[in-house]
Amino acid sequence: MRVVVECELACGPEAVWDEVSRSRLLKEVCGPLVTFRERPGEDLPDAWQEGTTIYVRSYLFGVVPLGRRTITFDRVDSAAGDIDSREHDPLVRRWDHQVRVRPAANGRTLYRDEVIVEAGLLTPLVWLFAQCLYRHRQRRWRGVAKRLATAAMA
Repeated sequence: MRVVVECELACGPEAVWDEVSRSRLLKEVCGPLVTFRERPGEDLPDAWQEGTTIYVRSYLFGVVPLGRRTITFDRVDSAAGDIDSREHDPLVRRWDHQVRVRPAANGRTLYRDEVIVEAGLLTPLVWLFAQCLYRHRQRRWRGVAKRLATAAMA
């Protein structure tokens, strides 16, 4: 099943790209709905790199374990503004995520998340969760974009 959520952000695509390609943003926009913890002794990379695989434990509201998640970055293309990752965990055998960052009018940015999920009989529930998660992320993204736009004007 496919989830597509997009929004317009109140800052330029360069600023959005600088943030979207960083680990700290993932934690900021997913929290507090979903939190991630690295394995002991392993830090997430500062910026995502093509061909990299990372392992995290994910938690719903920071307390309900969702399992160990594997995220492989198949494509990180700053020129195009694209990130493609393949993800999975014990409940979800496929979570293919595409991020698209595109210029919009008036120096703004069109930001798009597209996810394909497969989880056997749980697929409809995982799809519903993904709908909620990506809408939550984009609400949080709007706050980040306002902060970036304010910093750019200072």
